[in-house]
Amino acid sequence: MSDSLNKTVTFQPHQTKQASPSPATLSTTGRLMSYNDQLKAGLQNGIGFTRLLDQLISTTSTQELFQAVADLTAYHLDTAYIVFPQQYSRSDFYLIFLNRLLDLHQLSGVVLQSSDQYHELYHEYPGINAAGYFVFKFPENDPSGAYYIEKNSQLELFYLDFTKHLLRFNSHTLTQLLLVDYYPKLDHQNIKKFATILLAIGNYLKRDFGFDVDFGLLDPINSCVYQISEPDLPTTIIDQLFVIAAKGGKMLEAGADQSAVLKLDNDVTVTIFREADPQQAHFGEWLLKVWDPQQTISWFDVLLHYQFLRGWYLNNLPSLEIKADLQYFS
Repeated sequence: MSDSLNKTVTFQPHQTKQASPSPATLSTTGRLMSYNDQLKAGLQNGIGFTRLLDQLISTTSTQELFQAVADLTAYHLDTAYIVFPQQYSRSDFYLIFLNRLLDLHQLSGVVLQSSDQYHELYHEYPGINAAGYFVFKFPENDPSGAYYIEKNSQLELFYLDFTKHLLRFNSHTLTQLLLVDYYPKLDHQNIKKFATILLAIGNYLKRDFGFDVDFGLLDPINSCVYQISEPDLPTTIIDQLFVIAAKGGKMLEAGADQSAVLKLDNDVTVTIFREADPQQAHFGEWLLKVWDPQQTISWFDVLLHYQFLRGWYLNNLPSLEIKADLQYFS
């Protein structure tokens, strides 16, 4: 990892100003001493940075890891007297953090690489690296948040905010990238492995640091209820599913309160139902739920595994798409 890290260059280092006595008020000796003091302060500032970088790279404590990335992203390495031409970007620090977090949990599958062409670090994943690689992008109007994007397509897979302890997955772009763009040309097991790592990142941030996480269509917990984009789902779409399920060798059954229940392999069931609204006489918006005994199967897993369901979902995406948090994804 150290060889890769040394290749990253940031073209515009932060400039900071340090208060110093006016040269007009100093003797020649005073000016020399002031200059020397400023150099010492700049060097000490650089040493402080290297200690934090050592901590980010080497610590075995998740709490120290989190503190290191928080401190480094706010650190001003340059001073008025010393400028370091080779620096890491904020995206680099975030990528190193996620890589190390997965390492501390003994989870492999994401590789930290360095681009000589673009002077940046990036993530690549075995089996899908020929299709794309991943970096962080920072919105101009949001100083604390960052988007994890696929660099070629610029699709935003999740939003991460260390200050607010918040993580939001984007179901729309996950569908587009993994089930539309990648599915026809990549091994499906490699797509599944990639999704598993994304899920693990969310779980580790939630368990280790108390992050508020919305997993979107990746959430495998039985209590998860997926919100469908169109609240008043046309009945014709449910009718389509009855026909398509039968062709796929499965039976869609009519459940209570206008719900439809699809029984899949290994006791997995998918239920589409309308939310009961106690304030009104009629039912509310349509929702989707996946249940499995082990709580390891998400809606994404179902779509990846069952072709007839994937086709039905993608053909009716404007109505069926799982909602993403509109505060972070337009």
